[in-house]
Amino acid sequence: MRAAFLFCLQIILSISCFSQIEITRTDSGKCYALCGAPLIYKIESIPVVNTPKHKKVISMPESFMVSTDTIQYASGDSIWQTLPGIYDVVEEKVMLGNGKSKTISSYTVIQEPKHEFTRDQKKYKQVTVYEAADLPSKKKVEFPATYTHVSLKKLVAPISKEIETEVLCPEKLTEKIIDDVQQKLKAFGFDADNFTNELGETTLDSLKIFQEQNVLPIGGLNIPTLELMGIQY
Repeated sequence: MRAAFLFCLQIILSISCFSQIEITRTDSGKCYALCGAPLIYKIESIPVVNTPKHKKVISMPESFMVSTDTIQYASGDSIWQTLPGIYDVVEEKVMLGNGKSKTISSYTVIQEPKHEFTRDQKKYKQVTVYEAADLPSKKKVEFPATYTHVSLKKLVAPISKEIETEVLCPEKLTEKIIDDVQQKLKAFGFDADNFTNELGETTLDSLKIFQEQNVLPIGGLNIPTLELMGIQY
């Protein structure tokens, strides 16, 4: 009698937990209900103007054309040149009567000074040549627009708002499954009721968000959700 009472109580609690979703049919021990269709999004990259197209007056400095040239700086012509004489110098030290000495230099001519024509050597060097190309001026320059690409998350409308999905039958809902669901949601960073033995409003709200984020059928403890969470049912 007590076992029957506890079984009936569990059925009542299970049904109350699924009050937000209606079982539409059962087949071979499986339950089905109409759940919200998964929310499917697509990411689109769209260009956004960063800097619009504009014109600006800028100063143009004087410009030059730079080149190199070879120039001759020694002609190589014959020139009149004076060549100095070449002498041999001999120094002799002579003693004077007062006990002092004096050095006397004598010169012997080896080659007399002379004048003659000689040819200079041609010499060259590289020089840099600057030629003015454009005078300083002001010029109006057009700058094209620049763009930044941003990602836009766009909802793709489902074909149907509701789809028939296999859900956990109310009589199979146990305290362990409820506790597992709450612990999984907390592990994923969601709020959940603590040890209430039922799917409270906080748990159901977090469960719905979890289903939306993971492209799952939305509503109740449907089988795809339990399988993704890794919960035995």
